[in-house]
Amino acid sequence: MKERDQGEMIASFESELGTEITLPEGSRLEEAITDDRRRVILYEGGILFFESDGMMIPSLRALLDDFVSLPEVTVDMGAIRFVANGADIMRPGITAVDDDVRKGALVAIVDERHGKPLAVGLATMDAEDIRSSEKGKAILSKHHVGDEIWEFGKD
Repeated sequence: MKERDQGEMIASFESELGTEITLPEGSRLEEAITDDRRRVILYEGGILFFESDGMMIPSLRALLDDFVSLPEVTVDMGAIRFVANGADIMRPGITAVDDDVRKGALVAIVDERHGKPLAVGLATMDAEDIRSSEKGKAILSKHHVGDEIWEFGKD
């Protein structure tokens, strides 16, 4: 991908996500289409962003490598196995919510012990609504540890 095109694409993602994307100097990104017709952005053989339901979503790799940050929703240790299997995040499993979590925005789901991202999801409520509710689906899972996006490029 040309440097100019790459810069424009990153600026577009930053605007869509509402956060800065920080890549190492001289990074070269590649754009590809998967077998299931999904647009993906690759960096050094791994997926950094992928398209889902018309939006570009940062991968866990992008979060773990600190290329991008998202507001966080923390889950208790009992919820981890469900999150790692792709389950949506239910209110009872949530122990903390960043103030800047907004309905319809992407969030990182992190575990309470290590603070590491386990999944990326779409908030169904604002932070205050999540805190004030006792039940219900708070986050729709879009990508999780062990899914095909996570496994891509590991060979």
